[in-house]
Amino acid sequence: MKFKLLIWILVAIGVGLILGQFLPSSVLAGTESVRVILSGLLQFFIPLIVFAFIAAGIAELKGRIGKMLSFSVILAYADTVIGISLGVLAAVVVIPNLVDGGRAAQEANPLPDPFFELEIDPPLAVISALILAFVLGLGATWEKSHTLRTLLLEFRDIVLWAIQKIVLPVIPFFILVTFVKLSAEGEIFANIPVFGGMFILLICMQWLWLIIEYSVAGIVARRSPLPMAKAMVPAYLTGMGTMSSAVTMPVALRQAKTVTSIDSRVTDFTIPLFNTVHQACAGIGIAIAAMTVSVITTGELPGAATIVVFILLLAVIEVGAVGIPGGSILASLGILQSVLGFGDPEIGLMLTLFAIQDSFAAAGNVTGDGALTMIVNRFFGSPDEAEATRTKDTTDA
Repeated sequence: MKFKLLIWILVAIGVGLILGQFLPSSVLAGTESVRVILSGLLQFFIPLIVFAFIAAGIAELKGRIGKMLSFSVILAYADTVIGISLGVLAAVVVIPNLVDGGRAAQEANPLPDPFFELEIDPPLAVISALILAFVLGLGATWEKSHTLRTLLLEFRDIVLWAIQKIVLPVIPFFILVTFVKLSAEGEIFANIPVFGGMFILLICMQWLWLIIEYSVAGIVARRSPLPMAKAMVPAYLTGMGTMSSAVTMPVALRQAKTVTSIDSRVTDFTIPLFNTVHQACAGIGIAIAAMTVSVITTGELPGAATIVVFILLLAVIEVGAVGIPGGSILASLGILQSVLGFGDPEIGLMLTLFAIQDSFAAAGNVTGDGALTMIVNRFFGSPDEAEATRTKDTTDA
C-alpha cells in the first residue's frame, strides 16, 4: 500500500508541476477550489487521528502497566525528543545557508481566487484532542472502565478504516492540486536544490542518530553494541523495502532474538512495544522537513520557544499515535498547523517530502529498537535466562 501510495504521489508531483505551467486562470481557479475542499477534508480528520490512536494506545496498556513498560515508554520518548532536537539543530545550522532568504515566496505569481469555498471545520482543536485522548485513555485503564475501553478501541478501528478508504486516496489528489498551485506561482522550481540538500542532511542525521543510539546502548549495557547492530541489518533492509515499521517488526523480532546476550523475555516485550512507541527517525525526518518548509515559505525559522514546543509535542505524537498507514506524518499535521502555522501549501509539501524519505525513516525506526532493547535488558534482563536461551538455541541447532 505504501509503495503504491508513493508512486501515485510521485506521479501527482510530476503532473502538477507540468499543469501549473500551462493551465489558464479559469482552470487554475477550479484547481484552487478542489484544493480548498480537499484541505478541509484532511483537516477534519487530523484531530480524529490524534485522538483515536493516542487514546486507544493508552487504553491498551490496561493490565500491562508495570516498571518495565513505564521505563520503556519513557526511554522511547526521551530518545525521540533528543533525536528530534539533534535534527532540528542540524537544520537550523544548515538549511538557512541553502535558502535565499525567502526570495521564492516574495516572487510568487498571484493566482485567481477559487470559484467557491466549502469550509469543513474540524470537530475539535488538535491540542484539545491530545488532552482529551490522555484523559479518556487513562480513564479506560481503570478496572471498571471496560465499556469506555471498548469504545475507544472500536473508534480507532473506525478512524483506521476512514484513513484507508478516504484519507490515503485523497492525498495524491491534494498533492496534485497543491503542486499545480506551487508551479503556477513559480515557487517550487527555485527551491529544488534546497530539497536535495535537505534529503542529504535528513538521511545523514538519521544514520548519525542510529550510531549514537547504539553507542549509548553499549555504554549503558556494558557490552559491545556490534552484535545487535549486525543482527538488525536485515531489519533495516526490510524496512527500506517495505516502507513500514509494522510490516518489518517480525523480522526485527527474529533478528533481535539471535543476540544471545539479551534475555529473550525482554526481546519479546520490547521489540513489539518499541515498534509502536519508538519512531525517532521518523520524527527527525518530519522536524528537518518542517524547518526547511518554514524557511522556504516565510524566509525565516520559527522562534526558539515555538521550536521547543514543536519538539516536545512531535515526540508525544510519535510515541502515541504511530502505526498509521501512510506514515506518522498524518498524525503530525495538526501540530504543524497549530504550532508552526503551516497552511495548505506547506502541508502539501510536508506530505510529499515525508513520503519520499519514508523508507529511510521506517528502516531507522526498527533498527533503533535494537539499541533501546539493549538498554532495557541492562535493567530488567536476566543473565541466566539469556544463557538458557543460548543453550537451547545451540541444542536445537
